[in-house]
Amino acid sequence: MFRRLTHLALEHGLNAAYQARLNQRGNVAEGVFWRNKSAQYVRFDSLLQQVGQASPHQDTIIADVGCGYGALYDFIKATPKYQHLKYTGVDINSAMIKACKQHFPNEKNLFSIGRKPRQMVDFSLFSGTFNLCHINKTKLWEEYIFDNLHQSWQLSRYGITLNLLCDKQSHIRNQIYYANRARFIESACNLFGPTYATSTPQVTGDVTFIILRK
Repeated sequence: MFRRLTHLALEHGLNAAYQARLNQRGNVAEGVFWRNKSAQYVRFDSLLQQVGQASPHQDTIIADVGCGYGALYDFIKATPKYQHLKYTGVDINSAMIKACKQHFPNEKNLFSIGRKPRQMVDFSLFSGTFNLCHINKTKLWEEYIFDNLHQSWQLSRYGITLNLLCDKQSHIRNQIYYANRARFIESACNLFGPTYATSTPQVTGDVTFIILRK
């Protein structure tokens, strides 16, 4: 119970920060603390390539956990090689979900408030979901990350893919979390299943991870 209350307090701070940023910058990459659209799209492509290589069938169902204003769905719709993917998006921030439904008025049902998929999917994706944090307690933030991954793991048939900024040691600097690549892989393997990592092309320090069911 105490851990859950602590996590809810973390989310309250994150929600306030994201809503303020969205109001300030609008539905653009910078509105969800990405550096720019180009880097955002490179990360999307890296995540979806991992899904494509690991998926056992063509009509793959994905959940975009922490979907923001729906930029990943925009990328999928604009990229022919990914249009076969069946998309759903969830976010804990109601302002983000409102922005998604306004941006995709004919596909409102694809988006909902939540921290995990609404129903069973093939893969859950976390695109930059855990980069921004408003605390300086690295261990607590890592507990929060793995708690959220666990919730989605239970609803993911084949696995999870996510990206994290990485450094020699895990730490938080300027409200940005940096993971230790080897330690994250070890923890994910112990908690979930085989975990693999690749450096995200053209984005310094960013690593794309995929966690697969045995």
